[in-house]
Amino acid sequence: MKRRFVVVTLPVLAALLLASSSAWSKSFGREQATPQQNVYFGFLLGTSRLAAVAIDLAASDENGLRALRAYVCDGSGPPEGMAIWFRSDVDAAQIPGAPALSVTSAGGQETLDVNTINDQGVYGVFTDSHGEIAQFVAYPAFDGAGIYQVTLDQTLHYKGTSTDGAVLDAQASSDGATEGSITIPGGKQILFKVYSLALADPADLAAHGRSPDFNKYVTNNQIPGAYVAVIAPGGSHWFGRSGSVTTGRPSGEIIGLDMNVFPKRGR
Repeated sequence: MKRRFVVVTLPVLAALLLASSSAWSKSFGREQATPQQNVYFGFLLGTSRLAAVAIDLAASDENGLRALRAYVCDGSGPPEGMAIWFRSDVDAAQIPGAPALSVTSAGGQETLDVNTINDQGVYGVFTDSHGEIAQFVAYPAFDGAGIYQVTLDQTLHYKGTSTDGAVLDAQASSDGATEGSITIPGGKQILFKVYSLALADPADLAAHGRSPDFNKYVTNNQIPGAYVAVIAPGGSHWFGRSGSVTTGRPSGEIIGLDMNVFPKRGR
């Protein structure tokens, strides 16, 4: 049975109204020169699940189509966690407007229904593999928000590049803190410090409205490898998974980082 959620207004989404669209130069290894590219960021609405939505809308090709890529991720491990990838083409002539686009995930079990794309954002509905529905609004990205290809090495050093060319550099520590910077195209550098949800004290998770279930993923956390991650403005939240995310086969290793929680005491 499908459960429908009531849309609520989140302060973080109101702040995103001040965002500006970003141009891109690189997309996971493909060099581009496409100033019409747009990136959007938001969260699922009306659900207790903390899940981010990032959308990359490429410039028009010779056929007048724009490639839409979307990523929904919650920073949790399997089986409950989500790392859902979507890919479709949009007729550029329909933007701004209402493409009424329904996209099936790479794994074939989830759908993303896009109702409207315009200069203010992307509006639609996400349906998960259990038929549960949540609306989303993704606003034009700013301060480095977007979809990133990220690597973590044996020294817990993160490096990454977003689809629109922002560069991530950060160092994690064993207590769960990760500190670094995002340099966006044009040279602006944003500094951040975030903390692992898997290593956070349960009381701190509860105090900030986070589920204690994140503690189940300690062994999935801080594992060296390659990840696809969605990162919020200013690096305030990261959610990601390893494996072949873009083909619908993510692995169990996670990135789940939040500026508002703290590492476990005494670690």
